Amino acid sequence: MCWNDLMVVSGGVDPAEARTAREYVALLRELKEHSGLTYRQLEQRAAERDEVLARSTLADVLRRDALPRAEVVAALVRACGAERDVPAWLAARERLAAGDAGTDQELPGTSPESAGAGRGRTALTATVASLGTVALLVVGAVMLLPQDEGKPTGGTTHGEASTTPSVTPGPAVGFSRVRPAHAPEFCLTDGTVRADGSGESKLVAVQRPCAEAVPPRVHLHREADGLYQIRFHHPQFDSPGCLTVLDDGAFKGTLEPWDDCRAGGESQWFRAERADGGDRWRLHSAQDDGLCVGIRGRAEETGAAAVVQRCTEHDGDDQVFLIERE
Repeated sequence: MCWNDLMVVSGGVDPAEARTAREYVALLRELKEHSGLTYRQLEQRAAERDEVLARSTLADVLRRDALPRAEVVAALVRACGAERDVPAWLAARERLAAGDAGTDQELPGTSPESAGAGRGRTALTATVASLGTVALLVVGAVMLLPQDEGKPTGGTTHGEASTTPSVTPGPAVGFSRVRPAHAPEFCLTDGTVRADGSGESKLVAVQRPCAEAVPPRVHLHREADGLYQIRFHHPQFDSPGCLTVLDDGAFKGTLEPWDDCRAGGESQWFRAERADGGDRWRLHSAQDDGLCVGIRGRAEETGAAAVVQRCTEHDGDDQVFLIERE
Protein backbone atom coordinates (compact mmCIF):
# COMPACT_ATOMS: atom_id res chain seq x y z
CA MET A 1 0.00 0.00 0.00
CA CYS A 2 1.42 3.40 -0.95
CA TRP A 3 1.17 6.51 1.20
CA ASN A 4 -1.37 8.15 -1.11
CA ASP A 5 -3.68 5.16 -0.70
CA LEU A 6 -3.55 5.57 3.08
CA MET A 7 -4.35 9.27 2.84
CA VAL A 8 -7.37 8.61 0.62
CA VAL A 9 -8.79 6.06 3.06
CA SER A 10 -8.30 8.33 6.07
CA GLY A 11 -9.59 11.40 4.30
CA GLY A 12 -6.28 13.21 4.62
CA VAL A 13 -5.89 12.53 8.36
CA ASP A 14 -2.26 11.57 8.98
CA PRO A 15 -1.54 10.11 12.46
CA ALA A 16 2.19 10.58 11.90
CA GLU A 17 1.67 14.33 12.27
CA ALA A 18 0.73 13.98 15.96
CA ARG A 19 3.45 15.25 18.29
CA THR A 20 1.51 14.92 21.53
CA ALA A 21 -1.31 12.79 22.90
CA ARG A 22 -3.59 15.78 22.58
CA GLU A 23 -2.84 16.11 18.87
CA TYR A 24 -3.29 12.37 18.40
CA VAL A 25 -6.78 12.42 19.93
CA ALA A 26 -7.63 15.51 17.87
CA LEU A 27 -6.76 13.54 14.74
CA LEU A 28 -8.96 10.65 15.90
CA ARG A 29 -11.82 13.12 16.30
CA GLU A 30 -11.14 14.39 12.80
CA LEU A 31 -11.17 10.84 11.47
CA LYS A 32 -14.56 10.25 13.09
CA GLU A 33 -15.92 13.50 11.65
CA HIS A 34 -14.68 12.51 8.19
CA SER A 35 -16.44 9.15 8.48
CA GLY A 36 -19.79 10.90 8.96
CA LEU A 37 -20.83 8.18 11.43
CA THR A 38 -22.49 8.69 14.80
CA TYR A 39 -21.21 7.07 17.99
CA ARG A 40 -24.04 4.55 17.78
CA GLN A 41 -23.19 3.67 14.18
CA LEU A 42 -19.52 3.22 15.05
CA GLU A 43 -20.50 0.94 17.93
CA GLN A 44 -22.66 -1.12 15.59
CA ARG A 45 -19.96 -1.38 12.92
CA ALA A 46 -17.45 -2.54 15.51
CA ALA A 47 -19.92 -5.14 16.81
CA GLU A 48 -20.22 -6.53 13.29
CA ARG A 49 -16.52 -7.37 13.58
CA ASP A 50 -17.02 -8.88 17.04
CA GLU A 51 -15.20 -5.89 18.55
CA VAL A 52 -16.33 -3.84 21.52
CA LEU A 53 -16.49 -0.10 20.96
CA ALA A 54 -19.06 1.20 23.43
CA ARG A 55 -20.28 4.64 22.38
CA SER A 56 -19.98 5.96 25.94
CA THR A 57 -16.35 4.82 26.09
CA LEU A 58 -15.60 6.26 22.67
CA ALA A 59 -17.19 9.60 23.55
CA ASP A 60 -15.07 9.78 26.69
CA VAL A 61 -11.90 8.84 24.80
CA LEU A 62 -12.44 11.52 22.16
CA ARG A 63 -13.29 14.13 24.77
CA ARG A 64 -10.03 13.65 26.69
CA ASP A 65 -6.45 14.44 25.70
CA ALA A 66 -4.79 11.22 26.87
CA LEU A 67 -3.65 8.37 24.63
CA PRO A 68 -6.44 5.82 24.18
CA ARG A 69 -5.79 2.10 24.56
CA ALA A 70 -4.42 0.47 21.42
CA GLU A 71 -7.43 -1.81 21.06
CA VAL A 72 -9.80 1.17 21.16
CA VAL A 73 -7.78 2.96 18.48
CA ALA A 74 -7.76 -0.10 16.22
CA ALA A 75 -11.50 -0.68 16.63
CA LEU A 76 -12.31 2.97 15.95
CA VAL A 77 -10.12 3.22 12.85
CA ARG A 78 -11.63 0.02 11.44
CA ALA A 79 -15.18 1.19 12.22
CA CYS A 80 -14.45 4.45 10.38
CA GLY A 81 -13.69 2.44 7.26
CA ALA A 82 -9.91 2.91 7.36
CA GLU A 83 -8.88 -0.66 8.17
CA ARG A 84 -5.72 -0.44 6.06
CA ASP A 85 -4.58 2.49 8.18
CA VAL A 86 -4.68 0.67 11.51
CA PRO A 87 -0.90 -0.09 11.50
CA ALA A 88 -0.12 3.60 10.93
CA TRP A 89 -2.40 4.70 13.77
CA LEU A 90 -0.95 2.09 16.15
CA ALA A 91 2.62 2.95 15.18
CA ALA A 92 1.97 6.63 15.90
CA ARG A 93 0.41 5.72 19.23
CA GLU A 94 3.38 3.58 20.23
CA ARG A 95 5.79 6.35 19.24
CA LEU A 96 3.98 8.84 21.45
CA ALA A 97 3.68 6.38 24.33
CA ALA A 98 7.39 5.57 24.15
CA GLY A 99 8.17 9.27 24.27
CA ASP A 100 5.93 9.76 27.34
CA ALA A 101 3.61 11.93 25.28
CA GLY A 102 0.60 10.75 27.23
CA THR A 103 0.78 13.91 29.30
CA ASP A 104 -0.80 17.05 27.94
CA GLN A 105 2.00 19.52 27.29
CA GLU A 106 2.49 22.49 25.01
CA LEU A 107 5.11 22.07 22.30
CA PRO A 108 7.89 24.58 21.64
CA GLY A 109 6.81 27.10 19.05
CA THR A 110 3.06 26.67 19.65
CA SER A 111 1.51 30.10 19.89
CA PRO A 112 -1.97 30.57 21.42
CA GLU A 113 -4.80 31.77 19.21
CA SER A 114 -6.00 35.22 20.16
CA ALA A 115 -9.68 35.93 20.79
CA GLY A 116 -10.61 39.42 21.90
CA ALA A 117 -8.54 39.57 25.09
CA GLY A 118 -6.48 36.63 23.87
CA ARG A 119 -8.78 33.76 24.79
CA GLY A 120 -8.74 30.54 22.65
CA ARG A 121 -8.83 26.77 23.38
CA THR A 122 -6.44 23.79 23.61
CA ALA A 123 -4.47 21.68 26.08
CA LEU A 124 -5.41 21.62 29.73
CA THR A 125 -2.15 21.59 31.64
CA ALA A 126 -3.05 20.51 35.15
CA THR A 127 -1.68 23.09 37.57
CA VAL A 128 -3.44 23.14 40.91
CA ALA A 129 -1.82 26.47 41.75
CA SER A 130 -3.37 28.09 38.68
CA LEU A 131 -6.99 29.07 39.35
CA GLY A 132 -9.46 27.27 37.13
CA THR A 133 -6.82 25.14 35.32
CA VAL A 134 -7.32 21.45 35.93
CA ALA A 135 -6.90 18.14 34.22
CA LEU A 136 -9.69 16.64 32.11
CA LEU A 137 -11.67 13.73 33.43
CA VAL A 138 -9.76 10.46 32.95
CA VAL A 139 -11.04 6.91 33.30
CA GLY A 140 -11.17 6.01 36.96
CA ALA A 141 -9.57 9.21 38.31
CA VAL A 142 -10.14 12.95 38.19
CA MET A 143 -7.72 15.62 39.32
CA LEU A 144 -9.88 18.06 41.26
CA LEU A 145 -9.18 21.41 42.78
CA PRO A 146 -9.50 21.57 46.58
CA GLN A 147 -13.13 21.26 47.52
CA ASP A 148 -13.54 24.90 48.46
CA GLU A 149 -12.13 25.95 45.08
CA GLY A 150 -14.32 23.59 43.03
CA LYS A 151 -17.12 26.15 42.79
CA PRO A 152 -17.85 29.62 44.06
CA THR A 153 -19.01 29.78 47.66
CA GLY A 154 -22.69 29.34 48.44
CA GLY A 155 -25.36 27.13 46.90
CA THR A 156 -25.56 23.43 46.35
CA THR A 157 -22.97 20.98 45.10
CA HIS A 158 -23.09 19.21 41.74
CA GLY A 159 -25.79 16.57 41.69
CA GLU A 160 -28.02 18.29 44.23
CA ALA A 161 -31.17 20.19 43.36
CA SER A 162 -30.69 23.87 42.56
CA THR A 163 -31.53 26.28 45.35
CA THR A 164 -34.04 28.98 44.49
CA PRO A 165 -31.95 32.15 44.66
CA SER A 166 -32.93 35.32 46.47
CA VAL A 167 -30.41 37.41 44.54
CA THR A 168 -30.80 39.47 41.38
CA PRO A 169 -33.22 37.73 38.99
CA GLY A 170 -31.71 35.98 36.02
CA PRO A 171 -32.77 33.60 33.26
CA ALA A 172 -35.02 30.74 34.34
CA VAL A 173 -33.24 27.50 35.15
CA GLY A 174 -33.95 24.35 33.18
CA PHE A 175 -33.69 23.27 29.57
CA SER A 176 -33.35 26.36 27.44
CA ARG A 177 -32.50 27.77 24.05
CA VAL A 178 -29.53 30.15 24.05
CA ARG A 179 -29.36 32.23 20.87
CA PRO A 180 -26.95 35.04 19.92
CA ALA A 181 -29.02 38.20 19.62
CA HIS A 182 -27.16 39.34 16.50
CA ALA A 183 -28.07 36.07 14.73
CA PRO A 184 -31.22 34.69 16.41
CA GLU A 185 -31.61 31.92 13.84
CA PHE A 186 -28.59 30.23 15.50
CA CYS A 187 -28.51 28.34 18.80
CA LEU A 188 -25.69 27.46 21.16
CA THR A 189 -24.62 23.82 20.75
CA ASP A 190 -21.44 21.79 20.40
CA GLY A 191 -19.18 21.36 17.39
CA THR A 192 -15.61 20.69 16.36
CA VAL A 193 -13.40 23.69 15.59
CA ARG A 194 -9.83 23.83 14.33
CA ALA A 195 -7.08 26.02 15.74
CA ASP A 196 -5.33 28.41 13.38
CA GLY A 197 -2.01 27.13 12.16
CA SER A 198 -1.69 24.00 14.29
CA GLY A 199 -4.31 21.80 12.64
CA GLU A 200 -5.64 20.76 16.06
CA SER A 201 -9.37 20.34 16.57
CA LYS A 202 -11.56 20.39 19.66
CA LEU A 203 -15.20 19.86 20.59
CA VAL A 204 -16.40 23.19 21.99
CA ALA A 205 -19.50 25.38 22.19
CA VAL A 206 -20.44 26.82 18.79
CA GLN A 207 -23.43 28.37 17.06
CA ARG A 208 -25.43 26.43 14.51
CA PRO A 209 -28.89 26.84 12.96
CA CYS A 210 -31.37 25.99 15.67
CA ALA A 211 -32.88 23.17 13.62
CA GLU A 212 -29.46 21.45 13.67
CA ALA A 213 -28.49 22.29 17.24
CA VAL A 214 -30.14 19.43 19.17
CA PRO A 215 -28.72 17.26 20.59
CA PRO A 216 -27.27 18.33 22.89
CA ARG A 217 -29.95 20.11 24.90
CA VAL A 218 -28.82 23.15 26.86
CA HIS A 219 -29.63 23.23 30.56
CA LEU A 220 -29.11 26.24 32.82
CA HIS A 221 -28.15 25.39 36.40
CA ARG A 222 -28.16 28.12 39.04
CA GLU A 223 -26.74 28.27 42.55
CA ALA A 224 -27.95 30.32 45.52
CA ASP A 225 -25.32 32.99 44.84
CA GLY A 226 -26.90 33.66 41.43
CA LEU A 227 -24.13 32.17 39.30
CA TYR A 228 -24.98 29.83 36.44
CA GLN A 229 -23.52 26.77 34.82
CA ILE A 230 -24.35 26.03 31.19
CA ARG A 231 -24.70 22.28 30.79
CA PHE A 232 -24.95 20.27 27.58
CA HIS A 233 -27.07 17.12 27.91
CA HIS A 234 -26.45 14.55 25.19
CA PRO A 235 -28.19 11.14 25.00
CA GLN A 236 -24.88 9.49 24.11
CA PHE A 237 -23.18 10.66 27.31
CA ASP A 238 -23.90 9.49 30.85
CA SER A 239 -23.30 12.91 32.42
CA PRO A 240 -23.84 16.51 31.30
CA GLY A 241 -20.97 18.52 29.90
CA CYS A 242 -20.46 21.75 31.82
CA LEU A 243 -19.11 24.54 29.64
CA THR A 244 -15.65 25.39 30.94
CA VAL A 245 -13.53 28.34 29.84
CA LEU A 246 -10.14 27.07 28.68
CA ASP A 247 -7.30 29.14 30.05
CA ASP A 248 -4.36 28.36 27.80
CA GLY A 249 -3.20 26.99 24.50
CA ALA A 250 -4.42 27.35 20.93
CA PHE A 251 -8.07 27.12 22.01
CA LYS A 252 -7.79 29.58 24.89
CA GLY A 253 -11.07 31.27 25.72
CA THR A 254 -13.39 28.79 24.07
CA LEU A 255 -15.93 26.83 26.11
CA GLU A 256 -15.40 23.07 26.39
CA PRO A 257 -18.03 20.71 27.86
CA TRP A 258 -16.40 18.88 30.80
CA ASP A 259 -17.87 15.77 32.41
CA ASP A 260 -17.07 17.00 35.91
CA CYS A 261 -19.12 20.07 36.88
CA ARG A 262 -16.86 20.90 39.83
CA ALA A 263 -13.44 20.38 38.31
CA GLY A 264 -13.10 23.78 36.68
CA GLY A 265 -13.70 26.14 39.58
CA GLU A 266 -14.80 29.59 38.49
CA SER A 267 -14.07 28.76 34.85
CA GLN A 268 -17.40 26.86 34.82
CA TRP A 269 -19.55 29.65 36.25
CA PHE A 270 -21.16 32.72 34.72
CA ARG A 271 -23.06 35.77 35.96
CA ALA A 272 -26.11 36.78 33.92
CA GLU A 273 -26.69 40.50 33.42
CA ARG A 274 -29.92 41.70 31.85
CA ALA A 275 -29.18 43.57 28.63
CA ASP A 276 -32.11 45.81 27.74
CA GLY A 277 -35.23 44.00 28.77
CA GLY A 278 -36.99 40.79 27.86
CA ASP A 279 -34.99 37.60 27.60
CA ARG A 280 -31.78 39.37 26.54
CA TRP A 281 -28.74 38.66 28.69
CA ARG A 282 -24.99 39.14 28.88
CA LEU A 283 -22.98 36.30 30.39
CA HIS A 284 -19.95 37.39 32.43
CA SER A 285 -17.24 34.93 33.39
CA ALA A 286 -17.02 34.35 37.15
CA GLN A 287 -13.25 34.40 36.73
CA ASP A 288 -13.27 38.04 35.61
CA ASP A 289 -16.38 40.20 35.46
CA GLY A 290 -14.76 42.16 32.65
CA LEU A 291 -14.99 39.11 30.38
CA CYS A 292 -18.20 38.28 28.52
CA VAL A 293 -19.31 35.40 26.31
CA GLY A 294 -19.51 36.26 22.64
CA ILE A 295 -19.26 34.58 19.24
CA ARG A 296 -16.01 34.61 17.30
CA GLY A 297 -16.32 35.25 13.58
CA ARG A 298 -19.11 36.50 11.39
CA ALA A 299 -22.63 36.71 12.76
CA GLU A 300 -23.97 34.37 10.07
CA GLU A 301 -21.12 31.83 10.29
CA THR A 302 -22.28 28.29 11.03
CA GLY A 303 -19.94 26.62 13.52
CA ALA A 304 -18.43 29.86 14.85
CA ALA A 305 -17.09 29.24 18.34
CA ALA A 306 -18.42 30.83 21.53
CA VAL A 307 -15.58 32.54 23.40
CA VAL A 308 -15.03 34.75 26.41
CA GLN A 309 -13.61 38.12 25.50
CA ARG A 310 -13.36 41.63 26.88
CA CYS A 311 -16.85 43.01 27.49
CA THR A 312 -17.76 45.70 24.97
CA GLU A 313 -19.80 48.81 25.52
CA HIS A 314 -23.45 47.99 26.13
CA ASP A 315 -24.68 49.45 22.86
CA GLY A 316 -24.73 46.42 20.57
CA ASP A 317 -25.78 42.80 20.34
CA ASP A 318 -22.37 41.17 19.86
CA GLN A 319 -22.31 39.83 23.42
CA VAL A 320 -26.05 39.55 24.03
CA PHE A 321 -27.92 36.24 24.10
CA LEU A 322 -31.61 35.47 23.92
CA ILE A 323 -32.30 32.89 26.63
CA GLU A 324 -35.69 31.25 26.83
CA ARG A 325 -37.09 28.00 28.18
CA GLU A 326 -37.67 25.17 25.73
